[in-house]
Amino acid sequence: MTSRFVLRRSVIGIGQLVVLLVLVFVLSLLLPGDAADVRSNDILGPDQRAAARHLLGLDVAPAQRFTNWLGHAVTGDFGVSYASGRDVGSLIAQPFLMTGLVAVLALALLVPVAVTAGFAAGLRPGSVRDRVITSISIGLDSIPDFVLAVLLVTYVAVDLRLLPATFVGTDPHTVLTRPEYLVLPLIVMVARVAAPLVRLVRSGVVDVLDQPYVRQARRLGVRRGSLLIRHVAPNALGPALQELGRTGDGLLSGVLIVEAVFVMPGVASELIGAIGNRDDPVILAIVLITGVLAIVVNLGIDLLGGRMVPRSREGVGG
Repeated sequence: MTSRFVLRRSVIGIGQLVVLLVLVFVLSLLLPGDAADVRSNDILGPDQRAAARHLLGLDVAPAQRFTNWLGHAVTGDFGVSYASGRDVGSLIAQPFLMTGLVAVLALALLVPVAVTAGFAAGLRPGSVRDRVITSISIGLDSIPDFVLAVLLVTYVAVDLRLLPATFVGTDPHTVLTRPEYLVLPLIVMVARVAAPLVRLVRSGVVDVLDQPYVRQARRLGVRRGSLLIRHVAPNALGPALQELGRTGDGLLSGVLIVEAVFVMPGVASELIGAIGNRDDPVILAIVLITGVLAIVVNLGIDLLGGRMVPRSREGVGG
């Protein structure tokens, strides 16, 4: 049953990804000018511009260009960049390395922060600790990513000079040796995505603690640690894991916003540059890879959530 669920979700995800790629390609065609216009200048005449378009393959019908690119992309060949002439795969490898590093670190911090804070609030509902944690999570959830990022840069990096304000002049290797560059971006990403998860974990803990089997276990003298790990955690965290899958897009958009504010040499910077250069192969390759990652991550979280919460397995297997 699980294999059927995986197959169905994969087919749906691939269909959605193809639609997204078509939409992005059509929108790129609506932008003024093309890659030949960007690479040339006002001095070039019509013949030179036509030659540039022919050299880049822009004189081919848009539908044929897209299908040719997609046919090669499924084999791992993303084509050649219009702007630099480099292989697209090698061009976007380092930006994806930077973005992947930040995303993995954010996720590694997000889960323990959300679980710890949610449990701390849910174990004593109505307490001062619960009200403080809930208020902080609501406050952080109400602040847009870019506003929080700008505030941190202004006060922590510029005024107090405690941490670097931007990633200008760095690369993934520099970041690994100087992790202080990652502190502010990770705070922004974790704060925004963890805020709703904290409240969801808190709600799950409160709900599970009120179940008859938990009260009976307490009366039978089951130790608190065993009760929380074996009975409370699986049932309280299952919905939170599924919500984490649904907020995966929010995490991805948070990465892109953080990269733009802190001038990180990641996918967002590469995508913005590609849009400015009308570099369709780079744009489509980035959309394709991020779309595949989103499908895989969401599917994995759904499967994990179904295993943690027995009553949700029917939905996963059906």
